[in-house]
Amino acid sequence: MYISGRILPERLAALINTPLFTRGALASGDTLLELILRSTMQAVGSTAASLFLADETLQNARTIAYICDDTFYCIDAKRALPAAAAWVLRQNEPLRMNTPDTESRFTSNGMDETPYSASGFIAVPLRIEDFRIGILEAVDKKDGGNFSEADLSLLSLIAGYAAPVYRTSCAYRLYVDTVKYTEQRTDREAKETPFIAASPVMREKLALCKQLAFSDIPVFIIGENGVGKTSVAKQLHIYSRRADYPFIRVNCAEPAEELLAHRLFGAKSDSTDVSDESCFKQAEGGTLFLDEAAAIPLSLQKRLLDRILQLEQSSGNIRLIASTSRDIEQLTREGDFLSELYGKLNVLPLYIPPLRQRKEDIDALARFFLHQAAQEMRKPFIDFSPDAHEALQQAEWKGNIRELKNTVEYGCLNGCPPLVTAEYLFPRSTVAVSAGDVGGLKSATDAFKRTYIRTVLETTGGNQTAAASILKIQRTYLSRLMKELNIKN
Repeated sequence: MYISGRILPERLAALINTPLFTRGALASGDTLLELILRSTMQAVGSTAASLFLADETLQNARTIAYICDDTFYCIDAKRALPAAAAWVLRQNEPLRMNTPDTESRFTSNGMDETPYSASGFIAVPLRIEDFRIGILEAVDKKDGGNFSEADLSLLSLIAGYAAPVYRTSCAYRLYVDTVKYTEQRTDREAKETPFIAASPVMREKLALCKQLAFSDIPVFIIGENGVGKTSVAKQLHIYSRRADYPFIRVNCAEPAEELLAHRLFGAKSDSTDVSDESCFKQAEGGTLFLDEAAAIPLSLQKRLLDRILQLEQSSGNIRLIASTSRDIEQLTREGDFLSELYGKLNVLPLYIPPLRQRKEDIDALARFFLHQAAQEMRKPFIDFSPDAHEALQQAEWKGNIRELKNTVEYGCLNGCPPLVTAEYLFPRSTVAVSAGDVGGLKSATDAFKRTYIRTVLETTGGNQTAAASILKIQRTYLSRLMKELNIKN
């Protein structure tokens, strides 16, 4: 923060009583920008003030707010920064000019993009931690005099307070936008399992989940990989009378048949009875979710069917939910899935459409994942850039929500705050890839993360704390990434 000229105590007292300091913490959006500008004019005695929010290039303004003739204006449009403002942002230094038209370091008048002429102005960069997000400037003294170093110091104090307040406002707005489409109860489990439903079709699915939650009828959730079948199953559990009891998920696509058998039936692998280690015992009173049930080997299907029949005969206290991303009807016709077991699971089918068919959910989900990633990586991201929003809407999302989450995390990991841009969400590969080598986005992003993290760890000699500092993420998040990506230190 720039503090040069001596500020008289009465001017500091007056600053604290300006609208920004008295009401700014409760304001947001255009209201907050207006408070910043009016407080600036009041504190330094100027006739006008401007605020430029810069884009990621630090060359253009994405938002221009100003007060002229006591009227507030705000324009959301990409425009080149005025010469003097661009200099302040690039140099990351304050500027005081009382004769801007004679300054040789600028190719044009410092205020050539504002609706008023200026005989003098002061400007300081707006910073959030080490990131520059814009410029705040005051124009022309009311008394016709020159701006002093004390005026510049006051402006720096205002900017130092305004920038974090603006960030908090943006973060809160992002949170509100997310919660707007997030249905969750007050209990702990519901808070940990938000359900994003911005599209009409998913709002209908959520309403149906609430209706079905009051019944113990088995539900069969159908949809592509990554559409959110587990999240839907959790909603059925959360809104049911079983919400205070366990929700047990079994990954039926487990490649090792012995492990799946142990998960389903426990230690008694040669019996239809189950031990205390089985998922049926663990889910007692709650919900048992058989994820990707179509992948259950034929050799285990008969035992599972027998166990379900036993539950029905004994009025077992378990809600059964299953899911699949495969064509289970075809598997049944071909004899790869028992028709009777299919009938027991598919009492009430619930289809979840792919993300590409519910575009309204993309922005809401992306904002939710951005909020999560920004907090976890400790990076002050506040939104996506316009080109990133457009790219997110145009992507095919063959991996659905899971792919979207990975993409947003990738953009946060490699991007520079305050905005996530398209180039970091969808980087152009410099390596030629043959058609036979093409894989899913998750495998590609995982490969990049794995290589990059290994390189950083080699640079730090295996010191994870130092590596996390270089990566600008939390040490605990780095450990989780290393575990997920199977990186040995």
